[in-house]
Amino acid sequence: MRAFIAADQPCVTLVFRRDADPEELAALVPGAEPGGRRGVGLRTALLAAHAVADLEVANPAVESMLRRLLTALAVRAGGLDVSDRDVWEERFDGLLSAGRFDAGAVNTYFDRWRHRFDLYDPHRPFLQDPRLAAECSRQAPPGKLVMPRPSGSNQPWLDRTPQEVPVPSGEALGWLLAWRGYGPSGTGAQRRHGGVNSKNMKAAPLRALVSFHPLGGSLFTSLVLACPPPTGGEDPAQDLAPWEREELEDPLLPSPVCGPVSLLTGRSAHHVLLSADETGAETTGCWVAWATRTDLPAARDPFVIDRAKGGPVRASWRRSLLRDFDAFIHAKNPAAAGVKGQILPAWLSAFADLPEEVLDGLGPVRVRALGCHQEKQEKDEHWYAATTPASIAAFLPSRHPQRAARVADTRRAAEGAAADLARALRTVWKHLAPGEKSCPWADEATAAYWDRAEALFWPAISHDSAEVPRFRGLALEIYDAITRPAAITPQGLHPVAQARTQLTHPRTPGRRAKAA
Repeated sequence: MRAFIAADQPCVTLVFRRDADPEELAALVPGAEPGGRRGVGLRTALLAAHAVADLEVANPAVESMLRRLLTALAVRAGGLDVSDRDVWEERFDGLLSAGRFDAGAVNTYFDRWRHRFDLYDPHRPFLQDPRLAAECSRQAPPGKLVMPRPSGSNQPWLDRTPQEVPVPSGEALGWLLAWRGYGPSGTGAQRRHGGVNSKNMKAAPLRALVSFHPLGGSLFTSLVLACPPPTGGEDPAQDLAPWEREELEDPLLPSPVCGPVSLLTGRSAHHVLLSADETGAETTGCWVAWATRTDLPAARDPFVIDRAKGGPVRASWRRSLLRDFDAFIHAKNPAAAGVKGQILPAWLSAFADLPEEVLDGLGPVRVRALGCHQEKQEKDEHWYAATTPASIAAFLPSRHPQRAARVADTRRAAEGAAADLARALRTVWKHLAPGEKSCPWADEATAAYWDRAEALFWPAISHDSAEVPRFRGLALEIYDAITRPAAITPQGLHPVAQARTQLTHPRTPGRRAKAA
């Protein structure tokens, strides 16, 4: 019988805390040991969350969507599916105080919906549309599901596994989630539904974006902190996950978001349907097709940085996480970090509102960035993940104003040196190649600079020293390395030396005013 019940069969790899109680851990996850890792179902992931350090996921898109799925399940298990802010805060505080999810609540939920967590159920497969088998053109090989495998115009060097190789069912769930969140626009299976016959797909709602998640000392802490607080527009009775709905959604009329659960699990521009071998252990084929012909109803994802103009911030693997840390700690007042018109992830503001004793009891809470530097179409340029070495609680301006000021000063120094480096290189390039508008040196140098600036920034803000890191010295090293071939030529000697002064003697507002 083809069946894979994600509620109870291994589909999530957990890394257990080294300080976890061995006896309790073994009771929760037979055979598990502190500091070890084990694949489990979604139910056990919540039951053991307090003993888990973190998830182990190979791909950032899969991790991003898996964190959203687990957060939605945490909302249900923790009773945070309410619209009243006072009630929500009382339950939120109670969860943090308990330090774990209530086993009765977790089991009650999964027992009720267990039949809807089957990846291969013929009538209601988990997070899939069974109508695709009858409405679509021929089935695609299993490798279509795995985004890094060669397919269409994506880069075959990401994964050379042939398309026909089956995908283990636990892994297939991760890629199913990734398609729902990060699937490209372009062509999929030809689908006929409701008088529409098309193979064109829209980009998924998180395509090309970067999301920021809380990373606490345990998976429990991470999930509870991630739960979005109510904003006033929730309708708990209609806030349903796809597997909780009585009927399949109309792809020609996507449902609006009614709360955190539908927001985190229900928004998708792609429908996927998996097929399996006789045992249900492997996915042997799939259909991937359009899930909507219109734009999805507007909704603000709680883990992205949105903007009043221009939409959410796009992912860029070249952007160092240190550049956003100042904004993270100033989530209650982004303007103090020089951020204008941006709406930061909702959990950051809720975290900053927690009482001091609660913050101290939580331990370090860092920011986990997960991004896909992508085009809207099927071209996955770069998957990336990064985590702040520093805990945001230690730099909140309400608690540690001097540390917060040091973060701001250090960030400005780092960005000033980076800007002068790029400006100096463009100046040289303009002299050497006056007909070319773009400067490849600047992009190369900026990427190298921010990569190395990380090692200077984090130690600097973590010590009570007034000394500013040698960002400008780093910029000079990179400038000299890149311009060295040009500096030994007659044409380049003078321009390289002259532009270098922009780094060695940067102009200040006072100097410019005096010169004027």
